[in-house]
Order: sequence, then C-alpha cells, then structure tokens
Amino acid sequence: MGKDRKNGRHWFDHRIGDQPVGRLPKAVLLVNQPDGRIVIMKERLLDAAEELVQRKGLNGVTFQDLADAVGLRKPSVFHHIRNREELAIALIARCGTKHGPQYAAVIGQDLNASQKLLQLTEIFEQGLTSGRPCLLASIASGIESLTEPATEQLKIAADASISRFSEVFVQGREEGSLDYEGSPVDAATAFFAMMQGLQALCKAKGDAVGFKGAARSYVKSLTADSS
Repeated sequence: MGKDRKNGRHWFDHRIGDQPVGRLPKAVLLVNQPDGRIVIMKERLLDAAEELVQRKGLNGVTFQDLADAVGLRKPSVFHHIRNREELAIALIARCGTKHGPQYAAVIGQDLNASQKLLQLTEIFEQGLTSGRPCLLASIASGIESLTEPATEQLKIAADASISRFSEVFVQGREEGSLDYEGSPVDAATAFFAMMQGLQALCKAKGDAVGFKGAARSYVKSLTADSS
C-alpha cells in the first residue's frame, strides 16, 4: 500500500496472480465474480442496483439494500456512490450502454420492419420473464424524487430509444410493410410506451406468458395488409 503525499489518499498496488493491474484508491475495490471476472466494486453495486430497481422501482431501493446485496456496510457504499442522484444518473446511462446495443443489433439486421418490431418485442418479453423489465420505466417510476439533472438525463435516454425505434417505422413506411398514423417518431413513442405498459400489466397480473400474444397482436395491427 502507498500514500499520495499531496492529498493523503491511500492506494493499493493490485495484482491478479503475478500480474499488476494498476494503482487504485483504497475505496475502489476489485471483486472476484463467480464467473471468473474481476470487477470494480462500483460496477458490482450498479449491477445490484439495476436488478433491485427493476424489481422494486427506484424509490423502493435503499442504500442499505445495496450494501446488503454486495456484502458491504452501508457507510462503505458512499465511497463508491455518493448519493441517490449519482445512482440514478449512473443507472440511466446504463439504459444506453447496456440495453441500447440490443436494440441496435435488431434494427441493423436485414429484415423488414414488421419482423424487426417482432424481434424488439422479444427483448421486452425476455426482460419480463427474467424479472428484469425496462430499466428506463423502472427509474421513471420514481421521477418525482429525481433531481433536475437526473430528470434531464432520463429524458435524453428516452428520446434516444425512441429515435432508434423510429428508424424501424421510417423503414416500414418506405418499404410498405407498416401502416400507421402520424410520424415515425409518434409511432415509435407509442411502440415504446406499449412495450413498457404491457410489461407492467403482465407483471401485475402475474401473467408473463400473455406478453407474447399481446405484443404480436399489436405488431400485427401495424403491419400493412399485403392482400
């Protein structure tokens, strides 16, 4: 262990086996995962927070919950996540960095727009059946308690998802595979809201199986009549 003479912070020279992995502040811990990965404690806390928020909603999660989830004392959590605003903003960022690529992978495929919408509904279905519904909606459930900076980041994240989905509706109108009223952004907003609402409804009913049929029915209602 070393000490930074300028600010008095303690540092550890971390090693994995015989390999050094750099100098990190004492508060930044490396954690061995069951699958062999080694992650920084803040990432483990955010992983736990993401799952808890998806299950309980933003306002249903406390810092004690986070501490219990990763085996820390509650005061130690604040070394990594200073307050609820920082937690909310970090989770909102994950909407883009973790879940955005899933949407992009579907949208980038060589499929017609109707087929892409069906595959997008499967992402939401998988989230529901695994107990991990839309993170954006889970965070938005506590929007009244969010600070202005966090609320602005939430809006940006929502707009980014809608923008991605609107690409499918633009394609659908151009190729004639989708038939809908309004602009592609309007249709994409309705699609996103439908997926989030359907997740919430099926969760409330305890009927995850019903999601597939309802989602397919919705996409079929948007599909142009080819007859």
